Amino acid sequence: MIKNTGFNYFNFRPFVSIRSIRSAVFFLALVWAFASAASGAESPRAEFKERRRAVAASMEAATVWIVAEDDDELTTGSGFIVADGFIATNAHVVDELGEDGVIYVLNERIPMRKAKIVNFIHEDKSEAISGRDFALLRFDPPEGAELSVLLFNFDVQKMDRVSAWGYPAMVTQFDASTERLREGDTRNLKPAPVVYTEGTVNTIVRDKAGASILHSASIAGGNSGGPLVNNRGEVVGMNTWGYKEEDEGAFLNGAQTASELAFFLIDNGVTPRLAPGQQMAARTERTGEIGSAFAARRQEKEGEGRERKLGDYSVVIPRGWSVLDEGENMILAGSDDNAAVVGIMTADRDGRSLARIARDLSKEFDGGEPELDDDVYMFAFSDDGVDTLVCVGEADDDDKYVMVFVSGDGDDPGVQAMLNSVN
Repeated sequence: MIKNTGFNYFNFRPFVSIRSIRSAVFFLALVWAFASAASGAESPRAEFKERRRAVAASMEAATVWIVAEDDDELTTGSGFIVADGFIATNAHVVDELGEDGVIYVLNERIPMRKAKIVNFIHEDKSEAISGRDFALLRFDPPEGAELSVLLFNFDVQKMDRVSAWGYPAMVTQFDASTERLREGDTRNLKPAPVVYTEGTVNTIVRDKAGASILHSASIAGGNSGGPLVNNRGEVVGMNTWGYKEEDEGAFLNGAQTASELAFFLIDNGVTPRLAPGQQMAARTERTGEIGSAFAARRQEKEGEGRERKLGDYSVVIPRGWSVLDEGENMILAGSDDNAAVVGIMTADRDGRSLARIARDLSKEFDGGEPELDDDVYMFAFSDDGVDTLVCVGEADDDDKYVMVFVSGDGDDPGVQAMLNSVN
């Protein structure tokens, strides 16, 4: 939750030239304001919960349990759907199967199916932790099944919020549905529930083999091959390894980057689906400091924030801030301590004046009377003790208007930096 700092909007001067903004949206408030009549959403909080449920449903449908059987030995892992009939996982989950080995894939929506290995690559990690460890599986989906194919997002940074999805054995061993598996019987396997853990990106480690994402979302044996995703359920990496320092009791969780996985898929005839605003970078050599295409794709300069495209315009996300939601004409970003959130968007005026738009919005949010200040209408509202300032102004396009929302600490330096960066 955004902390309530109680800033007074009457003393809060406009922080950006509204006319210079063309895009973006504030997910927690803006989408609700425009869609509440059609969607029935009761509050920004309800809309937020619905979005999280939708992400969870997508992840539960896309994440699969992998059971490999060979000479009465069973290996379990995780994977996720990257295209219709195709699953990505770690090579070490399946690459030691003999000729008689069998791979089963299943989840709560997909009954047990046999899968075949299309190809895999398993590089030595003795000298570089970022060696590629990927496998592509092919399976026949059940007739009429609606598969959830995850999107790829190559933009991952230190302090970004992420979640891991998969089937850690330390959890699945307690599930009654795995009793047959524990007894070595793989007939009519029933899926264990997928496990979700949440954390943040600790850092990106680069070595001569490429790049690895270190994060704090708990993973264990059985999570191998499962997706590491952002808060929109977009794949930023594949969970692959963990490392424990016995003397100090420290444990690291490692994931391979989405860009390395994307190139592996392309090399094997599968084109990954990309999240809005994402594009494949040129492939680079996997040597030296550059490491991987993931590193090459980084758009920001050292010490600066991340630039995000918003239609014909762009905005820079301040260092330490996370993108909470975004779309073609919207963006929502929050500070690292959740003290401040900024949202920006444009929408059609539909023949209404700015004054009318501001009044309608204020009524929707149960806010104060809008006040005109330098061609910008401003009002404030509070939801569960969180103060939000709303500014409504003209866009360059006469048929559109633009809104800026600031929740929480309006004096946070990132607020000014983000809004001034829009051009």
